[in-house]
Amino acid sequence: MTNTIETRTIEKSADAEILYGEIRENNRRGGWMRLYDAGKRHLSRRSEPEIEHETANEAETKAGGGPPWMLLSFLLMVIVPFLAALVYFVFIASDQYTAEARFAVRSMADDGSEEKLDAGVMNMQSATQDAFVVTSFIHSSEILKRLEGKVDYRAIFQNSDADFVARFDETDSTEAFLKYWVKHVSAYIDGPSGIVTLKVQTFTPGDSVKLAQAILDESEKLVNELTVRAREDMMASFRKEVERTDHLYQEALAKLKKFQQQFGLLSPEEQAKQKSVLMTGLLANKMEIESQLFVARQANKTDSPRYRQLVLAQQSLDQQIEKMGAQLTGDADASLASVITGFSAVETDRVVAEKLYEAARRNYDQAFAAAVRKALYLTVFVHPALPEEALYPKRLLSPVLIFLGFLVAWATLALAWASVEDHRL
Repeated sequence: MTNTIETRTIEKSADAEILYGEIRENNRRGGWMRLYDAGKRHLSRRSEPEIEHETANEAETKAGGGPPWMLLSFLLMVIVPFLAALVYFVFIASDQYTAEARFAVRSMADDGSEEKLDAGVMNMQSATQDAFVVTSFIHSSEILKRLEGKVDYRAIFQNSDADFVARFDETDSTEAFLKYWVKHVSAYIDGPSGIVTLKVQTFTPGDSVKLAQAILDESEKLVNELTVRAREDMMASFRKEVERTDHLYQEALAKLKKFQQQFGLLSPEEQAKQKSVLMTGLLANKMEIESQLFVARQANKTDSPRYRQLVLAQQSLDQQIEKMGAQLTGDADASLASVITGFSAVETDRVVAEKLYEAARRNYDQAFAAAVRKALYLTVFVHPALPEEALYPKRLLSPVLIFLGFLVAWATLALAWASVEDHRL
């Protein structure tokens, strides 16, 4: 066998020298067609069985002489990671207990259905957008700030009894802990119903329940803060209007009181009515006395004492009527007509201020009722219960999934490498 290979090697060398000689000759002559003919004649000298046998020998040499790269890559990329994952999940990984709670973010609203008898009945409606706010809050660093001093969440996840892979490294940053937090505390929303499901995963059952309850408490506080803030923003303008109109009304009352104290009258109009009644009585008495005087003069009894009394009474009535008239319609500033005019202005200001205050107060009450209807409530209907069994880790399923993942990756790379080799040939 060795002699045969050496003989063929010598024949190949001789043939190559002949071919190179003809190529140099043809190059020297400058004829490319002659070069093609020379190559064709050279190849025709060799039989096809020899060429096939030689190709098979070369392929056999390549396959048998090199290392088994496919097998080595399969072992390194698939078997070794699978065995490592199997050892970790079966013998090393710590149990992790999950506490679950479910709640909904609801708001009060008027039932607008006309079919019901009571159109003002209050019912609860889902507030999906606010539920997204709560879930985002649970996954943010804000809840970590609020939990400080209430629950030592870092100690919970840095439990020395937990395995080195699962527990959190105390030297890592706050940002790293937030990523770790999102992996162990999850909150998601059921789209159609708007129900929020909270899951907390720690290394002990008690820690899971305690942390889940603390998260629910902080979430409820957040919802209450959102409600109060929305109500305050909504009621601020109405409250300012009520305060403004109340100030105007108080000023109007103060002016009215000052006016009454100045003139000693509670109601000038009533006073004017009373004086008018008195004026009418005086005029009636005057007319009666004048009638009696007329009769006395006709009877020539002007010298009688009765006549003189009637004259004196007439004079007294004239003075009283003149004085009463001056009080009612005199030109002085203190006349009752002027007092009534000033009182009417002050009273009009009071009435207008009172109406403005009543309208502002009514609008405020309506806005407050609307704000109450829009108030948010966090309703927990599934409270976190103490877990009895560790749901994580999946000691057999996880290694199998890891094996399948690395197997797919290895197969993809192997196919890509084979494709590259085929194109190279």
